[in-house]
Amino acid sequence: MLGPELVEFIESPVMILFATRDEAGRPMIGRGSGVRVDRQSGNLHFLASRSQWPRAVGEALVGRPIATTYVRATDYKACQIKGRVVEAGPADEAHRARGVAYVAEQLARMMALGVTRMQLSSTLSDQELVCLTIAPQAIFEQTPGPGAGRRLTPEAAA
Repeated sequence: MLGPELVEFIESPVMILFATRDEAGRPMIGRGSGVRVDRQSGNLHFLASRSQWPRAVGEALVGRPIATTYVRATDYKACQIKGRVVEAGPADEAHRARGVAYVAEQLARMMALGVTRMQLSSTLSDQELVCLTIAPQAIFEQTPGPGAGRRLTPEAAA
């Protein structure tokens, strides 16, 4: 479902957000701490901090819907991928290393854009990382402008 250009984009140092919901439909949001696309299955291995976003992570249960959004800070190019959680658990060593590297790079990039470390401390964390395996089901353009919200086909998302 995800073309090579979209995979490259979401695995680049973009800002990452995610949204889950509880059984009553109340939304829970958080920031991601890195993502990797499994080239074999097409699933996302999405990292998030349980200590930073306990409610959002706590509602990321197997079988539940989840939305992930990827935004490049320099020009606000963005896309959203909606899917279902197919697996959830503590991040392994390789995923933790990816999360630590992502947070360090994101801190450096955002600080270069004028955002202070103090501002970022409440949103970025590589502590108590969980790995959510997500099966993508739909892709949407979210870049501001006339196409925002448009559902993309796999070909258009490339």
